Amino acid sequence: MADNQVLPIFPLRRVVFPESVLRLQIFEQRYLDMISKQLSNNKGFGVCLIKKGNETGIPATPFNIGTYVEIVDFDQKEDGILLITCLGRQRFKINSSSILPDNLISANVSFTDNLEQSPIRDEQGELVSLLNDLAQHPQVEMLDSPERWQHMDFIVERLTEFLPVNEKQKQAILEEDDLHTRIAILYQILAWLK
Repeated sequence: MADNQVLPIFPLRRVVFPESVLRLQIFEQRYLDMISKQLSNNKGFGVCLIKKGNETGIPATPFNIGTYVEIVDFDQKEDGILLITCLGRQRFKINSSSILPDNLISANVSFTDNLEQSPIRDEQGELVSLLNDLAQHPQVEMLDSPERWQHMDFIVERLTEFLPVNEKQKQAILEEDDLHTRIAILYQILAWLK
C-alpha cells in the first residue's frame, strides 16, 4: 500500500483495529454509492471513530487515526440494504480531509505501520486466558488465525476491541504506537473493570 492515499472515510461509533472483523448494514445512498465504487475498483475504505456528530445525516467529524478496511463479503437484500463484511488491515493518519458534494468525507491519509509482532511472555498468559474466555461469547467474532494467538499485539488489540470500555479508551490504544504502553493501558483498564 502506498504511503499516502486518498480514501473515502466512513465515520462510525466504533473503533476498528487491524484484524478486526466489521459487519455493516449500508442503507444511506451516499454509502451505497461509495461501497459500490470501492468494490468495482477492488479497494477498501477508511473507518474512523466519530469525534463529533452522528453516523447518518450531516457528515460527522472523525478522529484523525483510523483503520483501512477491506471488503471481504457483501450481500444485497431485497429492501436495498447492503450487508458487508470487512476486515481491518492497516492504521492510518488523516493529513487533510474535505466533504464532497454527496456528503462523503474524502481524506488524504498516511499509512502507519501496524504493531510489531511480539511473542507472549509467561506473565502475560492471563491476558490470553481472558481473551479465550471472551472468544466463547456468541457476539464476539474474531478472525480464525490460531498462529496469531502467539503474538501479544493480536491479544492486546482483540482484548481492547471486546472489553466493555468506552470507544474513546479504545481509540487511545489504537493511536498508541508502542506495544508496551498499550499493554500498560490495558492492565489499567482491567484493574478499573475489576
